[in-house]
Amino acid sequence: MRALAGRIGRASPYLTAIIEQGLFSLLNLGVVLVLGRVMTPDQFGACVLWFSVAYVLASVQNAVSVAHLQVLPNGRGVDPARFSTERVMLGATICFWAAVAAGAAVAVALMTGDGPFGVWAAVLFTPAYLMQQYVRLTLFSRGAPGAATIQTGAVLVVATGLLALGSVVFRPLQAEAVLALMGAAYALVGLAGLAHIGKGLWRGMIAALPAYVAYSRQSGWLFLGVSSTEILARFYVFAVGAAYGPGVLAALSFSQTFLRPAPLLASSWSMAARSDLVARREAGDWGGYVRLLTLSGAAGAAFALIWAAVIWAAWPAITGLAFDGKYADARWMLPLWGVSVAFGFVQVVVSTGLQILKAFKPLAIANASASAVAAVGVLWGIRRLGPGGAILGTAAGQAMEAAAMLVVLVALIRRLRRG
Repeated sequence: MRALAGRIGRASPYLTAIIEQGLFSLLNLGVVLVLGRVMTPDQFGACVLWFSVAYVLASVQNAVSVAHLQVLPNGRGVDPARFSTERVMLGATICFWAAVAAGAAVAVALMTGDGPFGVWAAVLFTPAYLMQQYVRLTLFSRGAPGAATIQTGAVLVVATGLLALGSVVFRPLQAEAVLALMGAAYALVGLAGLAHIGKGLWRGMIAALPAYVAYSRQSGWLFLGVSSTEILARFYVFAVGAAYGPGVLAALSFSQTFLRPAPLLASSWSMAARSDLVARREAGDWGGYVRLLTLSGAAGAAFALIWAAVIWAAWPAITGLAFDGKYADARWMLPLWGVSVAFGFVQVVVSTGLQILKAFKPLAIANASASAVAAVGVLWGIRRLGPGGAILGTAAGQAMEAAAMLVVLVALIRRLRRG
């Protein structure tokens, strides 16, 4: 009985993370699906572009600050083992949000008058999204997945209410209104969460900022790694948007949306597994470390392929019943996306294992090499095969990155086992 209780206790952070990720999925996927139905392809494509920009910036934010929190032991922000790092990272992240808002304003000013992508509400949406992400990931790093779940659930409730109100007030629903309402939801809940996680950290925060220099080298490698990873994951958005416009981008993104439970599950696993991996690292349990990564990667890849097959089989019913036949001709993209997300799941698992070992430099080099392959593959694929070539190029880069990182991880663990 005691052994069973211990297993349940060890599994509970994973279950809570899955619940939190489920709420996060409802927020992200639900919004995309609803918008895909009610908006014109051009307006929907504009939302997809800015959502993708926010996702890319969230990964950059992870390099700037969040990754430094995720390798710390669990505890509150004022815990002596976390306090100085949390205070420095909070200050650095706030500076990052200010830079993002300014950069978004410049980008929108340049795009205004040149199609639907110039959406001024993006200036609010992007930093607000980053704020909410910082809060939830900080809570996970503290070993408080329940609090992170409450935070995400609150965003889901507020965003749903605001979008429902917006659909009545704004007819037809435009990208400007959607990004403004979503930005307001993220900002309201994010500010409340920021006040909570920042307790005890505000005093002396500005004076502590110069201490960030000590983290800058690791952040540099992390930045190279995550920027390369985002090229792998998102480059197709910008390449297809530039080559074919928002309408084709909308179809490509809409089909991929139904495969997102796999990468979201990978993200959930990564957030929950970090504490377990840190504990195994500290205990020198390298056999358990490898088993956890191996079983998780294999199970995740299998899930991705099975899920893609289910969606492919159900696609005529999904598009016919729920979307009036819109995007029905995008069914052929689903098997390609299935292969891509399977490689992506393995990539997340191996990358998490390397991050916990603080192998930021080899991780960054592997990411950069794979991103070059992906970028070339996407551009070549678009030119030779059309929009589907973007998916194949992405999958090729993800496969190369997973393989390169796996080689580095195996070599590193062998060295650590020898002591």
